[in-house]
Amino acid sequence: MARVYIPVGTVSGTAKAVAEACAAALRTEGHQAQVDTEASIDALNSGDWDAILVVTATTGRGDIPSNLSPFYVDLREQAPLQNGRPFGVICLGDSSYDMTFCQAGALMEARFIELQGKAPVPRVTIDATETQTPDDDALFWLKEWMEEAL
Repeated sequence: MARVYIPVGTVSGTAKAVAEACAAALRTEGHQAQVDTEASIDALNSGDWDAILVVTATTGRGDIPSNLSPFYVDLREQAPLQNGRPFGVICLGDSSYDMTFCQAGALMEARFIELQGKAPVPRVTIDATETQTPDDDALFWLKEWMEEAL
């Protein structure tokens, strides 16, 4: 049984819904999961987390949503080393924003790699122009991530 911390960056609520679906799937497999739309370094450090699963939308010009942005900044400023802790990133975006498509996920992935986290599988990008069921797409990826990370 693993404990998974799920920081969420959301604008319209879709990323939160995807995170909740992932948490439910993790629980079904016997793991513990905590979805956090107000992610913080304190929460990251306070739990005895076995893995981190970031679920984020991308806003503006490839920006991290405002509710997750302080967490991202604090990761840089406080630099809590992950020491090989597995992490994964699910990013939602719109490919019509060509150059910045799912940039928030790329930023989060890069930050966790800088902090010595281990990405057992590459981040998944979910394109709003191609799917009406982002949670299904995320759950498909989550199965592989669970096998590799937990």
